[in-house]
Amino acid sequence: MNQITIIQQSVDYIEERLGEELTLAGVSKAAGYSEYHFHRTFLYFVGDTMTSYVRKRRLSKAAELLTTSELKVLDIALSCGFSSHEAFTRAFRKMFGMLPTECRKQGHLTCIVSKANLLRNMNNPITYDRRDYDMQYRVESLPAMHIMGYSMNTTTVEGQNNAQIPAFWQQYIQEQWGRTVPGKTNPNVELGVCTTLNEDGSFLYIIGFEVSETTPVPEGLTEYTIPATTYAIFTTPPASQTEFVASIQQTWDDIFTDWFPTSGYEQVAAPDFEWYDERCWPKEGKQIDIYIPVQPVAKS
Repeated sequence: MNQITIIQQSVDYIEERLGEELTLAGVSKAAGYSEYHFHRTFLYFVGDTMTSYVRKRRLSKAAELLTTSELKVLDIALSCGFSSHEAFTRAFRKMFGMLPTECRKQGHLTCIVSKANLLRNMNNPITYDRRDYDMQYRVESLPAMHIMGYSMNTTTVEGQNNAQIPAFWQQYIQEQWGRTVPGKTNPNVELGVCTTLNEDGSFLYIIGFEVSETTPVPEGLTEYTIPATTYAIFTTPPASQTEFVASIQQTWDDIFTDWFPTSGYEQVAAPDFEWYDERCWPKEGKQIDIYIPVQPVAKS
């Protein structure tokens, strides 16, 4: 069974239990995935964290009941998984910009979030032509890495990271921040590091270099240690300057849709990162490596 089908079944599982307690641990167990692997896979295919998706679906169902039934507001709140009228009202106003009673008077809402239908809505926006390139990967256990660089807090909510990280890279390159990082042990390799994803979708993103642990940290820079972990390491297909970003995204797509389901591995709660070395300097044939922390899938 492929991962899209499993995540769709998880969406169905959630939909049938919107009025009950739903936790990441519980839903991932029902899906047969470890908690962190499910967290990342759900986000990848649905485009939202499970926690955020559940909240939006509960409030959207409540909005539908407000406009199509005569149930009391409290009864609707409780049936949609909220513990009190007050908690429901606060969440409803935050999402829709109005009180539940105002929604009922208005009679409809156009901004509700529908149930995710991955089998119907999945499409492939990637335009990069790989020309039958076979994805190259290896699995290695790596020692801890001490890095230093420039960091930003970002989130997957509403896809903010997809806009913020490229903009952060542009500023990093334009202002040549890499030159100010001291103590580089491998100055020809820059790292783009995503720390472990929190349940709400937030994480720290760091652009930097591996450095000696004794290197003093200048003001404005961040030091971080990537723990010793086993990584699946993927090499992106050769690409031109204009196709480079698409080639990276294509590789990420292939990892989740093709590699993980048959690999015997699952992602673990540790940083993932992209490795930029001299292969990405030329205008043609640009390549990088993608490092994803993994462990063998536990046998049931």
